[in-house]
Amino acid sequence: MMEFCPHMMEGDNKLCCTPSQAEGLTKQIAQARHILGRCPSCFDNFAKLWCEFTCSPNQQDFVSISEMKPIEKKEGFESEYQPAEAYVNTVEYRLSTEFAEGMFASCKDVTFGGQPALRVMCTSTPCTLTNWLDFIGTQNLDLSIPINTNFILYDPAKTPQSDRSIFMNVNFTGCDQSARPVWPACSKSECNKEEYAKMINLDDGKTSGQSCNVHGIACLNIFVMLAFIGSLAVLLCVGFVFTSYDEEYTNLRQNQAGQESPKRNRIRRTGAWIHNFMENNARDIGMMAGRNPKSHFFIGCAVLIFCLPGMIYHQESTNVVDMWSSPRSRARQEETVFNANFGRPQRYQQIMLLSNREFQTNGKLYGPVFHKDIFEELFDILNAIKNISTKDAEGRTVTLDDVCYRPMGPGYDCLIMSPTNYFQGAKKNLELKKEEIVSDGDDAFDYFSSEGTTEEWMNHIAACIDQPMSQKTKSGLSCFGTYGGPSAPNMVFGRNTTNYQAANSVMMTFLVTQRTEPEIQRAELWEKEFIKFCKDYREKSPKVTFSFMAERSIPDEIEKDAKDEIVTVVIALAFLIGYVTFSLGRYFVCENQLWSILVHSRICLGMLSVIINLLSSFCSWGIFSMFGIHPVKNALVVQFFVVTLLGVCRTFMVVKYYAQLRVSMPYMSPDQCPAIVGMVMAGTMPAMFSSSLGCAFSFFIGGFTDLPAIRTFCLYAGLAVLIDVVLHCTIFLALFVWDTQRELNGRPEFFLPFKIKDLLGAYLVGRQRSTDTFMSQFFHYSFAPFLMHRITRIVTGVIFVASFIATIILSSKISVGFDQSMAFTEKSYISTHFRYIDKFFDVGPPVFFTVDGELDWHKPEVQNKFCTLPGCNDTSFGNIMNYAVEHTDQTFLSGEMYNWIDSYLEWINRKSPCCKVYVHDPNTFCSTNRNKTALDDKACRSCMDYDDIANSYPKNHVMYNRPSTEVFYKHLRHFLEDTPNMECAFGGRASFKGAISFTSRGRIQASQFMTFHKKLSMSNSSDFIKAMENARMVSRRLERSIDDTAHVFAYSKIFPFYEQYSTIMPILTTQLFITVVGVFGIICVTLGIDVKGAACAVICQVSNYFHIVAFMYLANIPVNALSATNLVMSSGILIEFSVNVLKGYACSLRPHAKDRAESTVGSIGPIILSGPVVTMTGSTLFLSGAHLQIITVYFFLLFLITIVSSAVHALIILPILLAFGGSRGHGSSEASTNGDDEPVEVGMMSGTGESHAMEEGVLNRPTLLNTTHLLDPLLKSETNELDLKAIDIITIDRSYPSTPSSLPCTSRLPRAHIEPDLRSL
Repeated sequence: MMEFCPHMMEGDNKLCCTPSQAEGLTKQIAQARHILGRCPSCFDNFAKLWCEFTCSPNQQDFVSISEMKPIEKKEGFESEYQPAEAYVNTVEYRLSTEFAEGMFASCKDVTFGGQPALRVMCTSTPCTLTNWLDFIGTQNLDLSIPINTNFILYDPAKTPQSDRSIFMNVNFTGCDQSARPVWPACSKSECNKEEYAKMINLDDGKTSGQSCNVHGIACLNIFVMLAFIGSLAVLLCVGFVFTSYDEEYTNLRQNQAGQESPKRNRIRRTGAWIHNFMENNARDIGMMAGRNPKSHFFIGCAVLIFCLPGMIYHQESTNVVDMWSSPRSRARQEETVFNANFGRPQRYQQIMLLSNREFQTNGKLYGPVFHKDIFEELFDILNAIKNISTKDAEGRTVTLDDVCYRPMGPGYDCLIMSPTNYFQGAKKNLELKKEEIVSDGDDAFDYFSSEGTTEEWMNHIAACIDQPMSQKTKSGLSCFGTYGGPSAPNMVFGRNTTNYQAANSVMMTFLVTQRTEPEIQRAELWEKEFIKFCKDYREKSPKVTFSFMAERSIPDEIEKDAKDEIVTVVIALAFLIGYVTFSLGRYFVCENQLWSILVHSRICLGMLSVIINLLSSFCSWGIFSMFGIHPVKNALVVQFFVVTLLGVCRTFMVVKYYAQLRVSMPYMSPDQCPAIVGMVMAGTMPAMFSSSLGCAFSFFIGGFTDLPAIRTFCLYAGLAVLIDVVLHCTIFLALFVWDTQRELNGRPEFFLPFKIKDLLGAYLVGRQRSTDTFMSQFFHYSFAPFLMHRITRIVTGVIFVASFIATIILSSKISVGFDQSMAFTEKSYISTHFRYIDKFFDVGPPVFFTVDGELDWHKPEVQNKFCTLPGCNDTSFGNIMNYAVEHTDQTFLSGEMYNWIDSYLEWINRKSPCCKVYVHDPNTFCSTNRNKTALDDKACRSCMDYDDIANSYPKNHVMYNRPSTEVFYKHLRHFLEDTPNMECAFGGRASFKGAISFTSRGRIQASQFMTFHKKLSMSNSSDFIKAMENARMVSRRLERSIDDTAHVFAYSKIFPFYEQYSTIMPILTTQLFITVVGVFGIICVTLGIDVKGAACAVICQVSNYFHIVAFMYLANIPVNALSATNLVMSSGILIEFSVNVLKGYACSLRPHAKDRAESTVGSIGPIILSGPVVTMTGSTLFLSGAHLQIITVYFFLLFLITIVSSAVHALIILPILLAFGGSRGHGSSEASTNGDDEPVEVGMMSGTGESHAMEEGVLNRPTLLNTTHLLDPLLKSETNELDLKAIDIITIDRSYPSTPSSLPCTSRLPRAHIEPDLRSL
């Protein structure tokens, strides 16, 4: 009484209570101390309330009996005092409003376990004075409240002086005042929340301090970038107007004639030299291959032999963490530190049962899940899971007991978070019978209860929901599980209402250890059987909807679903190979022989070209595998698609270029093959080299990111592109030479033993069929003129500018993240489990705030920086964490905060029953879990009684109540091994055994403080991203609270998966601008200092990026590793398309920019559209039928958007920009001359045909001549001599109609070399 009610012991005051009542009073007040003790003033006011009620001499003035109940006679019970006929059931307790409101004000901000302390002492939330008094005044035998107390409040200001004795009105202590001389006042965190919030100020500006940013980049930087681009655009426009648009054709004609233009400056001469150098070397390579294709073939084979053996080291990373997070990332490094100090967090296995029944209409528990047969099934499931067993590699049996986590130690059961814990895991305890409780052995009050219901098991669950920490309900059972701890309702019951009494589902969570690799292997083996059991049980569960998930479920399901989609991917690849194989050649019959259809088909060349692309990918894999750089799973399929797309573009360019040479030349003989191949290489290899270098640069820049999925894809793809160029210039070139020789010799494919006899006739027919396609005719005569029409260009330009601005605005709104459910099919059990978790459960993943660094924890000034007890710093580590947990909306933290230093200081406190040593041996710890029957409690004394250093200080000194250095570390080990019990709830074995890491000297190296995130939506990754960012914000504030004396970081198992999203947009945007600069330089130099053309390509590159991002926003596709890969791919694809357009534009000899752009669209357009665009679009369409959303969204929809957007920019936007004044180009070194030694362009139209078709600058289609009468004598007569036909081959050639030609740089062989071959034929 002196400790709890000192105000009643002053002077001659006497107590009006029996010794047993006083003992009962002090025991119950001591229990309240655990909840309200963080604020001594609050606890003192609460103690005064009950001290006055129980023992005040003036009790009769303010306490009166309202109801009596008769006492039922019980055998074996004898009252301590004179037997009575009735007992008090309800009383009236009159209080002054001044005391009641003062007491409530001192307690309303006090916290307990990270939550408001009054939350566990109130009937509703938020807690008010009325609700609080109703709760503590309502009879509840479970909480040792024996009678009903009606609190009546009186306002002293409105009560006459004579009547003031009818209510209790002792002085209260404000929370900012000290209640006792040696007691500290309440900390500001427990007293004035508003003032404390200003003191804490969690937001340090690093998370949300930027007032303006786009994609994580400050608006100022964006403004600078846009200003630079705008200035560049203005300069380009001015340059186009004054230098290009109306420039005469004279200078270029003089250049072709060998005359140096006076306007040609040094830069243009350098560009011309680069242009001619690349064409001449490309021609030499082609001619060497034409003369000796075997050497090129074997050089390519040597490259394969060097690269492919590295495939033996090839491995795919199947670790989900490795797929999404780099080992060098902050989250992974912090994970390494955490695991090194505390071991890996436990593995989770979950089962959820969702009731399909209706809500009940009566009882305390009315949720659909509270049916006895459902709980019986729950027990059956639990017992079946405990019996699951498997064999490890050594033949040993592995069960749940072998792999489970036991927080209390080997003597306790596995930690299984389940409602079955309320019945100690015993199904028989469901058969509870009502027992009338007379007295609890530890209770000094005598009382009876005659209330109860038949469904006693439900009453017990209701009591445990209200008070999970209850050691014994009125049903006679504890709420603690066999593992030794409680089960929080939010972890075992699911609901879609506001309370757990209406729960419609239950959750069972099994924790499995994974400290070492053998433990992980055993855990995975057991989990495999666990999943098998759950799948079988789900099929035969009629009473409930059954869902489940294990730790290994995600990688297992990803592997399974990937295998299920193999058929879809194979069909897409088959279409890709088939289209390329059959679209390269032309199919027509010569000499009425069906087999002749294979003469011009190029089936083998197309198939082998795709195989070369595949080998390029394999070579890239081999080289990187030799250096230990392994890709993430499924990235290789994407890489193959991209490399094939780029390779197909090159293949089509080469083959179609050759096809147009056939149009420009009257005849090709097999002997001229080296010269022909040389011309083909001169026209295609420079563009191939430029585009490949640009693509590789774009990919390699993407390889600098730390995101594994993007990094490995970019590195592998970049190297594969370069290797593919090498193989195209060696193996493919050799195959092309052989196939061309076969075609010119009139032999069919597949080594068929046939040969066309009339080579000239077949050549002339094939000459027209080579380009007389719908695509070529449409682009040349319809699309190109329409696109270059003045009105069309203006309208398209306006639309482009408007859409560019709109896409910049939309792209700033794009979100980042990844919906986890997209990785699985709708029928997957994981998808079902995720939906139920989102809908019914409201607890988030745990988060550990780790203090890494050796501190002097034994010093009170260090302890005060971490603890939350009275006397600790207001801005201590623990107080800030409590504040963060209370402000869930700001921090995304919720639930109880586990602070080991608080528990340890409470445990070792002088007045605590926890830390004691034997009197006869002070060096031996005396645990409260000892066998007390053997020794009397007086045999042990407080640990602090033997701390000579602490005892040397005055009692009012802080050091008197804090252990010395030796005692602190000596008993810290005992604290961590002490199991909590009813006598001592502060034992650290359950909660803190693994929370402290020691050095070899026994000092603390690191420690962690655990709490939980709030509920995070599984389908909304922004919740996880914000949770991580806010946790890191709190950790930075915590580090400042300890004066930066140690490193503080927040760690959760989810952080490695979501850390990438906090930096992915700045990384991608930065890489875009680096790529733009690099591509500008590469295109500018490799195309002969083509500044204007490179600038146009860069504008398209930036526009393409923002258009794709804007489409992603409209399609609700967030930015993540998968979509970022598509953005990187878009750069490479557009570079490949753009370089070919720029090359065609530069080689055109037409006088005006518009005409050159028109000829380029008409020539390059059909090749790009019918080649790579149709190839990849067609193959991706097959992916739309996949079951996985991740394939339909990221590999179908987004890839399709990427292809279409890149094609539109290359074939529409870029030509229009060039039409406004692109570079004049350097012409072609292969330019031919007509009979008058004038240069003749045989690009879009042959020189003769074009001159007749130009009318006022408009191209008209020439009339096709019927040449059948000229060809018939050659095709039908085999016996007549050639000289009898009187056919002038040159006349045939000159009268042959001009047809669309595909490449502007197409040129003729000198006619002097061709005529002798024709005449000899």
